[in-house]
Amino acid sequence: MAGRKTLAMTDRQFAILRVLWEDGPLTVRELLKRLPGGERQPYTTVLAMLQTMEKAGLVHHEAEGTTYRYTAAVSRQAALSTLLRDFVARFFRGSAEDLVLGLVDADALSAEDLRDIEARLASASKQPRRRKP
Repeated sequence: MAGRKTLAMTDRQFAILRVLWEDGPLTVRELLKRLPGGERQPYTTVLAMLQTMEKAGLVHHEAEGTTYRYTAAVSRQAALSTLLRDFVARFFRGSAEDLVLGLVDADALSAEDLRDIEARLASASKQPRRRKP
């Protein structure tokens, strides 16, 4: 897996990205109103998180007068794909099959979930295979 870019983020950073994906671009104050428990967090804490996330390439901002408006710099699909690949590599020795079977064994998937997965797999098997980044 050498050369693959790792996308590491905390739960709080992912929560910020989730809000930005759904409602962005947002100012820090607008973001605070939408974050779970956001108004209880200090403005400066969220601002510092956004600045850290910007340095990591997760968000970017545009100046709007004296205010900054933040936008996710990484798509939801790209972030989830990278996080899932890393999760499977770390906890399931790279075996997506072990992950899915673990979910089945833990009764974490409903019959409808399994039908949806089966349909998605059937559809994916008919399409040309993409090269992994």
